[in-house]
Amino acid sequence: MRGIMKSGAVLVAGVFAGATSLVLAQTAQSTTGPAVKPTAVVQKAASPTAPAGAKPTKTAGGNSVTVSTANSPTDDDSLWLERMDVDGDGDVEDTSLVWDDEDKVLFAYSAGAFGCKNGGTATAELLIATYGAGNPRNRPVGSGFWVADLDKGECGAQAAAMWGCKFDATGKETMCGVATLDAKNDDLIIAVAKK
Repeated sequence: MRGIMKSGAVLVAGVFAGATSLVLAQTAQSTTGPAVKPTAVVQKAASPTAPAGAKPTKTAGGNSVTVSTANSPTDDDSLWLERMDVDGDGDVEDTSLVWDDEDKVLFAYSAGAFGCKNGGTATAELLIATYGAGNPRNRPVGSGFWVADLDKGECGAQAAAMWGCKFDATGKETMCGVATLDAKNDDLIIAVAKK
């Protein structure tokens, strides 16, 4: 009897793990959220040299998608502006870049109109973070996350919320959903999206 119960428990655990994987896979392929291809930001993170005119800053992003990059009260990072195709849609946007030299993370921020995965358009703030070489959290170089603030109905959002995705070193989304920024760990916390 104990062997049957143990087998049943393993079977239930296996089914639950499979169902969780299916939900996560569906989430990564969801039609909710902006259509973001962070290729330009990933390429920039490979050699994130701040120009001579860069200004000191303690934050990256703006308004609702802001993170602190300061590791101490005296820590400053480099901020500069560039025109780049931040979301990979073929249009060049004014983009604020911040290189967090201690954590080896490049942040790119832009606000404006972005295309949605469902074919619509949203006016939002977008923050992309890409891990550079030698990052102390040992995350794969070129991987990272993006997050956007969406109003209800924008890009299929069921409610006004922060929506984001994590992506691997090739730029492929691995997990998407309602999100919160974790500035302490240079990460994104995602609640699994529900259909």
